[in-house]
Amino acid sequence: MKILFIGKRFYTNRDALIEKYGRIYQLPWHWSQAKVDTKLWLIDYHTRTEFHRTDETLEIHSTPILSLNFFRHWITGGGFKQPHPFDIVVASGDCYIGLMAYLLARRIRAQFIFDVYDKYDEFPGYRSPPGFDLFTYLLNKADARWFASRALMNSLHRSPNDCLVPNGLDLRRFEPRDLRTSREIMNLPQNILLVGYFGGMEPDRGVADLIDAITLLRNQGVEVLLVLGGKSVPELNLQRPEILYLGDIPYERMPDALAACDLLAVPYRRSPFMDAGSSNKIAEAIACRRPVVATRSPNLTANFPDQARQLEPFLATPSDPSSLARSILLQSQQRVLVDMPENMTWCSIAQNLAQKLESLLKQPKEEHAQP
Repeated sequence: MKILFIGKRFYTNRDALIEKYGRIYQLPWHWSQAKVDTKLWLIDYHTRTEFHRTDETLEIHSTPILSLNFFRHWITGGGFKQPHPFDIVVASGDCYIGLMAYLLARRIRAQFIFDVYDKYDEFPGYRSPPGFDLFTYLLNKADARWFASRALMNSLHRSPNDCLVPNGLDLRRFEPRDLRTSREIMNLPQNILLVGYFGGMEPDRGVADLIDAITLLRNQGVEVLLVLGGKSVPELNLQRPEILYLGDIPYERMPDALAACDLLAVPYRRSPFMDAGSSNKIAEAIACRRPVVATRSPNLTANFPDQARQLEPFLATPSDPSSLARSILLQSQQRVLVDMPENMTWCSIAQNLAQKLESLLKQPKEEHAQP
């Protein structure tokens, strides 16, 4: 079995190549470690630098989208020296990467897997020609579809070959750490309640509601500070006395940032994009053994149903700072931890997928794709 994995290099404000981040890096890396012949081709929308490197058994190319080598690699299947064509082409990142992967797979007669880790047609940059829905077209043409979100899978799956592929964890990185030591490392105050949020700050992520909730608590005499990490947006004023803004924290520092907080917040609002998502930070917070306070968002309730039931007393109404403030206060008093989700390591997820891909290759190809 020969796999070409085509993914977006920069996504969710992370660099898959340098930080070895997320499903786009971890799935092919773990396949290669298990001696599955796998190559990773990263499409770079942001820089003009080309990379070719090997990480143990995984060969990686990173190609700027606006370069002659991009088209050369597309013609040759990522630019890798393959004695035989790939059996499987996996696309992960957006619809445009999906389309180029589909056309490549069709040309070399490979199976096409569409990894839908988000609702791609809700991305701000998504454009499709008038009268043509590229997202639906790719869903129909794929031999199998993978979904990071259970809610998204329930609404978009096409065949029994489709499966849930959650965002996994590296438990060597995200593990329990001492709170005081982590605060020293992150240069944070020791003797005050710290509520942390780390990630995107677009309006639907509810960071403005979280700031308002912290302000309400401080007005009630609660000694609390909000620790924020991530890429700021113009709509938010982070220069406030109740906020400790750490900037866009490098991924290798995230475990200490999470462990430095008393509580970790997931304040998502309801929206088609957020409801269909599957946030990495929920499982990371649980793995670091920190209490979680969250809103009743399908991002949590659909993807982590057991944990959501355990958190029920601490779940706030989305877009309601008063409700969120009450949940934070209650969880700060009780400090309830939830169970670790099962089978959430990248190793176990990749192993399960490799078995599904072997099974897919044994099926007649015409059974998979929709017309």
